[in-house]
Amino acid sequence: MERLGAEPVVAVDTESNSFHVYRERVCLLQISTRGEDFVVDPFAVDVAPLGRVLCDGRETVFHGADYDVRCLKREYGWALPRLFDTMAAARRLGRPGLGLSALVESHFGVRLSKANQRSDWGRRPLTREQIAYAALDTHFLLPLHELLASELSERWALDAARREFE
Repeated sequence: MERLGAEPVVAVDTESNSFHVYRERVCLLQISTRGEDFVVDPFAVDVAPLGRVLCDGRETVFHGADYDVRCLKREYGWALPRLFDTMAAARRLGRPGLGLSALVESHFGVRLSKANQRSDWGRRPLTREQIAYAALDTHFLLPLHELLASELSERWALDAARREFE
């Protein structure tokens, strides 16, 4: 919490068990700063303190924010006031591939595995592969955010994009 509190912008993602149960739950929270990646198990720890940090007005970066934001609001009552959605930004910029894996590969030359995408995230214990997969879902979001925000700004489209993110 202390390390997150000092960050002006953080990347966030969630994993849920929506493919495996009737009523899904947030099963994992991933958060990255410029220097660290965190994977938080809401089954093992109280995540309420995270809400105070994430909802305090700092910018939160998501990829395809809609689903994650709805899940966080439903389960924890969190309202994230300053979103940046890398998928919406890439779409606005006319990128051909809008998936996180395609964007990371085109900008950073790294191919993200999607092998664990449909894992049963509600089953414990999680494997090392699942945890590594989850951490990579936010690891590249902040550098991607910087690139996309810069390009939006150069095209005088950042304000319109921010209205879309809201």
